[in-house]
Amino acid sequence: MRLYLAQHARALPEAEDPARPLSDEGRADAAKVAAFLGRAGVRVEDVVHSGKRRAEQTATIFAETVWPGRAAQVFEGLKPNDATDPLLHAAQIAGGDVMAVGHMPFMGRLAARLLTGAEDGAAVAFEPGAVACFERAPDDRWALVWMVRPSLLTDP
Repeated sequence: MRLYLAQHARALPEAEDPARPLSDEGRADAAKVAAFLGRAGVRVEDVVHSGKRRAEQTATIFAETVWPGRAAQVFEGLKPNDATDPLLHAAQIAGGDVMAVGHMPFMGRLAARLLTGAEDGAAVAFEPGAVACFERAPDDRWALVWMVRPSLLTDP
């Protein structure tokens, strides 16, 4: 089973738009990462997001590639300071690969938990629009398989 953790792409500043939708740069970054995911053959059984507009928009862009024909769903429990247990439990019983699009520090805490068993520390360096792929082994240990960041990709 694979769990893809994604930080939402760049959003407008709150002073410009309190809803903080994706900026033009954020939409372009998400499209670049989605193109990479498509070339890598990533497919999932579910795409979930926090419900915040920037996470929903990022999840929608990614879902068009990794979950074609289906809409990303809100998952209560993906806000910046939420506990990691609900998402981890839901992913483990999902029966397939899952992508979750959310926020820091949640994504960083969950990544650290998967790799070290503890939520403190900086195990993975996320940036807006980044996706980290974790794989669960038969012994229930998790490993970071790969990570892609928009800053590593050239325009499609």
